[in-house]
Amino acid sequence: MKAAAAWYERLHREGVSEETRGAFAAWLAQSVDRRIAYESVNKTWTQVHSAALDPQILALRHETALRLTRGAAAAIRPLRWAAAAVVLIVLCDTAATLGGWLPLRDSPHGRDTSRYATAIGERMAVTLNDGSQVTLDTQSELSVAFTSSQRAVRLLRGQVYFKVAKDRERPFVVEALNHRIVAVGTAFDVRMDGAQVRVSMVEGTVRVDAATITAGEQLIADTALPDRVSVSDPERFTSWLHGQIVFDNTRLADAVAELNRYSNTKIELADPKIAQLHLSGAFATGRPALFIEAVTSYFPVQIVHADDQLVVLGAKR
Repeated sequence: MKAAAAWYERLHREGVSEETRGAFAAWLAQSVDRRIAYESVNKTWTQVHSAALDPQILALRHETALRLTRGAAAAIRPLRWAAAAVVLIVLCDTAATLGGWLPLRDSPHGRDTSRYATAIGERMAVTLNDGSQVTLDTQSELSVAFTSSQRAVRLLRGQVYFKVAKDRERPFVVEALNHRIVAVGTAFDVRMDGAQVRVSMVEGTVRVDAATITAGEQLIADTALPDRVSVSDPERFTSWLHGQIVFDNTRLADAVAELNRYSNTKIELADPKIAQLHLSGAFATGRPALFIEAVTSYFPVQIVHADDQLVVLGAKR
């Protein structure tokens, strides 16, 4: 598969010689496995280019370029690729327009169910009996247990956005690992990553254990370090609600791990050097082909293996 990917790249450069085409034909004729491998690579890249030429994607790219030239991206530091790089591309996605991941599901108001869960790439919007609205991200699970004195919710895994209906008589309590998040009427995002819990505030105020955080702040709690409160961008940490992931000077390895949460087709990095590259930009959830196209276009990175379940990226030689 690595050889097939290399041949694909050579054949799609400008000014390919007849000698090169002849060498490829000879290589391809040596075995059926080589034909299958090359067809797999060709199919992957056909899908990539087809999506990249979508009119809405092209319009978003154009809009992004205009914003950048007008100085809207001044906060993104231009660095050499060896230290960091900026991906000047926005690849957005919604269930109604581009698809590529399972659609948003709605749970009707008053539904008598105490547990909700999502699969890979799926989102679920739920209206609880008190009128509060919660949205579950990919691979998330939530249990609900309301009483006459308290509205209790337990995050079992993943990430959930809460928009809490006001009820001063019954606080809204979210339990995540051994942490308690208490709210009355507010909006916030909670994510569990292993032993870490991240609470990002969008509106209002909540109490997380002994700390209080308000709109525009984020609290990170884990077992290894004391709780940390910092200023955050609510739009960035809730961008998944709109089918996007926003990276800001993020390591490529971390970006890949985040994208992999949303798709059955996984991305792996074969070279530790490219894992340390940094990127900034907004990318569609559940559309790894678009992310791969951007990374291989703007970085010294190439595909060394590709099939329906796995795409391996390595350093360009």
